[in-house]
Amino acid sequence: MAHYGSPRWTNEIADCSMPMTFDTYSNCSFGCIYCFSQFQRGNGHGKDNYFAKKEVLNVDPERIKKMFTEPDKYGGQFTEYIKQRRVMQWGGLSDQFDGFERTRGVTLELLRFFKEIDYPLCFSTKATWWTEDERYMSLIEGQKNWNFKFSIITLDEAKARVIEKGVPSPLKRLEAIRRIAEAGAGGATLRLRPFIIGVSTPTYLDLIREAHDRGADAVSTEFFCMEQRSKSLREQMPVFNEMCGFDLFEFYKKYSVAQGYMRLNRKVKEPFFRNMKALCEELGMRFYVSDAHFKELCSNGSCCGLPPHWNYSRGQFCEALQIAKKSPDHRVRWGDVRTDIDALLSGFDWRGATGFNTNTSEREAKFYAMSMADYMRWLWNNPQSGQSPYKLFEGALKPVGYDADKNMIYEYNGATF
Repeated sequence: MAHYGSPRWTNEIADCSMPMTFDTYSNCSFGCIYCFSQFQRGNGHGKDNYFAKKEVLNVDPERIKKMFTEPDKYGGQFTEYIKQRRVMQWGGLSDQFDGFERTRGVTLELLRFFKEIDYPLCFSTKATWWTEDERYMSLIEGQKNWNFKFSIITLDEAKARVIEKGVPSPLKRLEAIRRIAEAGAGGATLRLRPFIIGVSTPTYLDLIREAHDRGADAVSTEFFCMEQRSKSLREQMPVFNEMCGFDLFEFYKKYSVAQGYMRLNRKVKEPFFRNMKALCEELGMRFYVSDAHFKELCSNGSCCGLPPHWNYSRGQFCEALQIAKKSPDHRVRWGDVRTDIDALLSGFDWRGATGFNTNTSEREAKFYAMSMADYMRWLWNNPQSGQSPYKLFEGALKPVGYDADKNMIYEYNGATF
C-alpha cells in the first residue's frame, strides 16, 4: 500500500521555530482559494490528482511510531529533533482534522500514540467537528504540551463561505477555540492569516476580541502573499476582487516589494499591525507576526504563537530578532543562535533535506556540499541573500561588522512601537 511521505523540513527553515513539519494526508478536503499549498502541490504531474481527483494518501502510522520510539534507528534526518523533544508542527500543507480524517482516522491513531509518549505538538487547523468528538477531546484534555491554532480570516460569514470553501463558519471556529481553551490543554491561538485587505480589515479587531472572550491566549498573523506564477490563483482573482471590493492583483503589483511572489510593503502593513499589537496588549494576549515584515513585534521567538518556555528551536532568525531587540547593545551574533542550528541541522546535507526546495541548478552548485547547518551560516554571513537576517526582515536587522570568527554581527533596526 502506498503512503504519504511526511514529516519534512519547512522551506521557511531560516526563521521557523518548528522546522520539522508534519501532515497526516497528502491532500486537503477544504477548498480555500488563497491556499499556498496549491502552488507547491498542484503543479506538474500531480496537478490532476491534487485538484480534480482529490486523490489522497495518508502517512504510515507504524513508520511514524518507529521514528519517535526508535529515533536512532528510524528517525533519519529528524533524529536529533525527536531525541531533543522539540515541538513538531502538525498541519503544514494539509488539515489533519479535515474530511479525510473523518473517514480514515489516522490522526486519531497518531494522537493516541503521541499522548502515550507525551510528545510536544503544535496543531494548525480550520476544522471543528473533532472538538465535539469525545474520542479526540479525551486525549486533548489536560495535555499541556499540545497547542492549537485555529485559522480565521474574517467574521464575515458570507465572505468566509466563498473564500474558504467547505470550511466551518467563523463562529463555529470561535466556538472550537472555546472548547479547546476549556479543555485545559496547552493553549489556543487565533491564527489570523492570511490577512487580506478588504476581507479581513472590516472585522479584524472584533475577531481578536471574540477569540479572546472564548479563551484564546495568543494571536498569530501574516498578510496574504500572492504567487503570481500560480495559474490556479490567477483564475480565482475575480472572486478575490468581488470579496475585497477592488482589483487585488493590481493592488499587489503596485504595493509589493518584489514580483513573482508578491508581498505588500511595510508601510501598507504597519497600521494594521500597530492596531493588533495595541489591542492584544490591552487584552493581555501574546502577539505574533509570521509575516517577514514586522516579525520583530513577536512576543518571543516563535512566530506561530508558542509561549517562550516551550521547547521550540532557537536556531533561527526570528529568535535572532528577539535577542537583538532585548540585548543591552541591541546586537546579535552568530554564537547567539548557532547552538540549536548545529544540534538540529548539522547531521544531514542541504541537497538531501527532506521536502526542502533544492530544485534549481544555481542553488545546487552553490550549496551542494553544505550541511543544512552550513547553509544557515552562509545565509547569516551573506546579507544580500534573500533569506539572510538583513533581507528577510527588510532591514529590521542590519549588518554592522564581523566577530573574531568572521561571522556577521547584526544590530536591531526594527519597529519600536
